[in-house]
Amino acid sequence: MKTELERVRGIFERPAGSGIWWINYYVNGKQHREKAGRRSDALALYQKRKAESRRKLKLPELVPGNVVTFGHLSAMAVEHARTHLRTSRDYVTRDEILSEPFGSRRADSITLQEIDQHLSKHCKTNATANRYRSYISLAYRLGMENDKVQSNPARLVRLRKEQNARLRYLTRDEYDSLFKVIQDKHTEHVPAFVVSIYTGMRWGEQFSLTWGQVDLSRKIVRPTKTKNGSA
Repeated sequence: MKTELERVRGIFERPAGSGIWWINYYVNGKQHREKAGRRSDALALYQKRKAESRRKLKLPELVPGNVVTFGHLSAMAVEHARTHLRTSRDYVTRDEILSEPFGSRRADSITLQEIDQHLSKHCKTNATANRYRSYISLAYRLGMENDKVQSNPARLVRLRKEQNARLRYLTRDEYDSLFKVIQDKHTEHVPAFVVSIYTGMRWGEQFSLTWGQVDLSRKIVRPTKTKNGSA
């Protein structure tokens, strides 16, 4: 005989016995799964999602005619960087990398669990995960400010603890290998690579320098606005 827990459709516990409950539902034939937490939370969330789905079917005029994808929000974040920041290179790179998993997705269909799982799987360090989390959050925040979306799921994704004390130097063999690849495939970046190795300066720090910070006679560079805030 089935128990009371087994008779409830649309919610399930995973892993079994863990006390962590999920919901499973369909919208326009597309399956959706979300992590809810406690069983009572799963029941409430499932009922909410089903009500939202029925509301859209009964009142289609409430559904926006133009679907806003994450790609739209990401493009806004890149434009924001080009307008307000010294360099937008990192933002362009993040936009390109995130376009494959999320670019064509409806922005309001992406959950915080999906974002968190993607960061855990694809970011090699906690610092990198935090940078991508901040980028996604910025995209959604701009979307909210422009009435494109109603919420920001990335804001609830936990920040990873960063270990900033790690000091890493390239070996001579590593330097020679990297230098050869850059020289063969991206010759124009060789000077920036050499400067970064011998000074420890980041890309953005190099390309935001002014001539007033460079002393060619003494071979000294004085970046005043660095990532950690020190001169």
